[in-house]
Amino acid sequence: METVISYSTIIKNKIDISKYDDIFNFSEGLAAVRLNENCNYIRKDGKEVINLNKRYNNVYGFHDNLAAVELNRKYGYINKEGKEVVKPIYNFGRDFSEGLAAVRLNGKWGYINNKGEEVVKPIYDGVSDFHEGLAAVLLNGEWGYINKEGKYIIKLNERYNYVGDFHEGLARVKLDDKWGYINKEGKEVIKPIYDYVSDFHEGLAAVCLNGKYGYINKEGKEVVKAIYDGASDFHEGLAAVLLNGKWGYINKEGKEVIKPIYDYVSDFSENLASVKLNGKYGVIDKEGNQIIDCTFDSISISDGMIIFDNKYMVDIKTMELAYLFKLSLDNKTIEKEFNDKNKRDEYVGEIEESLKEKEAIKEKRITNIENSYVDDALEMANSHYEKYQD
Repeated sequence: METVISYSTIIKNKIDISKYDDIFNFSEGLAAVRLNENCNYIRKDGKEVINLNKRYNNVYGFHDNLAAVELNRKYGYINKEGKEVVKPIYNFGRDFSEGLAAVRLNGKWGYINNKGEEVVKPIYDGVSDFHEGLAAVLLNGEWGYINKEGKYIIKLNERYNYVGDFHEGLARVKLDDKWGYINKEGKEVIKPIYDYVSDFHEGLAAVCLNGKYGYINKEGKEVVKAIYDGASDFHEGLAAVLLNGKWGYINKEGKEVIKPIYDYVSDFSENLASVKLNGKYGVIDKEGNQIIDCTFDSISISDGMIIFDNKYMVDIKTMELAYLFKLSLDNKTIEKEFNDKNKRDEYVGEIEESLKEKEAIKEKRITNIENSYVDDALEMANSHYEKYQD
C-alpha cells in the first residue's frame, strides 16, 4: 500500500512563514528572512530573535557564530545577538571557516579572526577558505597554501591554473585543461588527466573523463565506472547521478539504489533529499520512498529544517511520527524506532486496528486510506508511540 504525506497534512507542527518576502537556509539554528527592506533572523520555532531594523542591505548565514552583513556594498559581521562585531569596511567578506574569514580590501585578500583582527594581511590576488588548517592563496600568478598564521606551508613550483581546498587530505588542482590532486606536502598524487574533478567526500570523488562521470578513490583507482552524464558528491553514503537526462542515486559500490527518474535532486541531509518530478518538488528517503509528494513549487532542506514554497517550514524531528506512520502502513520494519520485534509488531498492530475501526465507521477500507485522514492517524500513532517508548 502506498501512502504519501500531502501538502494539506504535512505535519501538525508546521510553522507559517508566509508573511516574509524571502527566507534563506538555516545554519547554526537560525535563518535570515526579509520583509520589505528589513532583514531579520528567525529560529526554528519561527520566532524572530534578531531584528536589525533595516540596518543592512543584505544579511547571510551564520558560520562559527558570526554572519556576514552588507551595507552600501561594504561587508562586516554580526553575532547571534545582532551586535556588530566587525564594522562593514570590506569590499567583500566570506563566511567564517575554522575561525577565520577571507576579506577583500582595496582589491587584495587577507583574513580576519572573530574579533575583527587582521591575522593575515590583505596582500593576495585570490584566496580560498580555510579547510583542514590550510587555505589556498594566489600571489603574482602562483598558487600556494598558507596556515592560519599566514606562513607558507606549500609552495607550488608548478604553475597550476587553479587549486582547491583540502578535503580528506587531498586538494584538486588544474593544469592547463586537466585536473588532478595533490597532498599536503604539495606532491601530485593523482595526475591531472581528467576533464573535471570534485572534492573528496566519504573517501570518493567524482571525476569526468571524455564527457562521462564516475568515481575514484584516494589512490586514483576507478571504483565506479565513468558512465554518467553528471555526478554529485557522496553524502550519507549515496551520490546523485545523471543518466539520460534524469537523476537518481548510487551507493559507493556503484549500485543503483534509487532509479534515475527525477528532473532534479539534492544531496541527502538527515536521511532525506528533495526531488523534482514533472515540475514539482517533494521529499524522498534513502530507500527511495516518497515521504512528501511532489506538489510543491520549491522545497529546501537545511540544518534539520524543511521549507515548503517559502510559506511553511517544519523541523525534521517533528516528521518522525508521520514517517513512522507511513512505514507502519507499508508494513515495513521500523527497527530505528523499536529494536524489540514484539513491541514493534504490537505497535503496528494497534495502529492498524485503530485505523480499521475508524475506516469501518466511515465505511471505507483500510487499503484506501486517504490523505484527509492522516491527521487522525498521526494522533493514533503518537499515542501508541509514547506508550511503547523505552
